[in-house]
Amino acid sequence: MQEPRPFGKLGCLPGKIPVGLRDLTYYVAGDLPKAPPAVTVPDVANWEMLGNDQYGDCGVAGLNHGFMADANITKESETFANDDQTVAYYLNYTNGQDAGVVLADYLNYVRTHGFYDNKVSAYAPVNINDVPTLQTAVFMYGFAYAGIAVTHEMQVAFQDHQPWTAEVCSGPIVGGHCVPLVGYDDQYLYLVTWGGIQAISYSAWHAIATEAWAVITGEFEAVHGDGRGVSISTLHKDLDKLNA
Repeated sequence: MQEPRPFGKLGCLPGKIPVGLRDLTYYVAGDLPKAPPAVTVPDVANWEMLGNDQYGDCGVAGLNHGFMADANITKESETFANDDQTVAYYLNYTNGQDAGVVLADYLNYVRTHGFYDNKVSAYAPVNINDVPTLQTAVFMYGFAYAGIAVTHEMQVAFQDHQPWTAEVCSGPIVGGHCVPLVGYDDQYLYLVTWGGIQAISYSAWHAIATEAWAVITGEFEAVHGDGRGVSISTLHKDLDKLNA
């Protein structure tokens, strides 16, 4: 019998899509690569909690986990922020307040300032109901950066190593949470949260998903030089306007 896993804190604030930034499909130049039936979860020895047991830094931890997953695509030898560094970055971003993050604002900040040795080159929202494009984003870039609503039953299921199903996602919401999706098959999407991998059924995803983002890291762009069917130059122009 597996030992219970500790679940951590929540800290994903209500999301938004900045005016002038379009859905990922708008930036497609031709056809996106066809996603395979399944993408295996990256072989990461220890995803680490990254401070999310003490702070609501899931938005910062979630993007760091995304960088770790992206390394499976780029095959780059990279170093990633540890627990102390993740918490320090989070508190610097929030001016010392354990206040959570708005994912769109945080992506914009990291695109401008970087995150230790990692970078965000570009990002675009993905319709949470467009599962094929969501899967394609995971396949192309290694992860999709997502916001979800969490119920107490979901916390218990995580603790008990049980998948998130529509049933456990139907209770009262206790808060918002950021998770990167890093794999999928015909039954589940697989995400990283609280230092572990969690399976979520597609019906449960539709019940609790609040936002999703395709993220092209600087490491990905350096290795591949293109967006695998997405016009990075057009996306860059729209992102640059957000800070004009």
